[in-house]
Amino acid sequence: MKASFAAITLALAGTAFAAPAADVEGKAARYPYSINSISLRHLTKDNSYVFISNVAWYKESGEARESTTCTTHWNPSVPPQSPVPCADPAFSFWFPSGVKSLEDYEVAIKGPDGQGSVNIAAGPKYNCGKYNGTIDGIDFECKITNGGKFYVPVA
Repeated sequence: MKASFAAITLALAGTAFAAPAADVEGKAARYPYSINSISLRHLTKDNSYVFISNVAWYKESGEARESTTCTTHWNPSVPPQSPVPCADPAFSFWFPSGVKSLEDYEVAIKGPDGQGSVNIAAGPKYNCGKYNGTIDGIDFECKITNGGKFYVPVA
């Protein structure tokens, strides 16, 4: 009885340790990109907005291949350029429905594994509020918090 109990315990432990790897590979295949940081700021000097984000690209194993920075700047009366090339020209991004609210908008990403979009909305991993940094001329900021990431599904 002891041998069979030990065998069962080892088998269950092996399954438990193997499951996360399969889950990571599946997630990376369905969601090859993630938005790991966002800083969306209102600039008081010219009543404009600046959007800075970091996008990661994953292998099917779940390991990050690389990341790139994506940035745009716009005035409320003139929507952001669409699409906007990222620092790595293999990637671009845009706001399919524009940015009507800083607390709820959609970001689309196009890269080597295709394109997809994700909704960015205020909640536990994305917050907006008064800017508390040291740069003058910024009164409001939305940013990813608590180590949050937004995974982008690719169709």
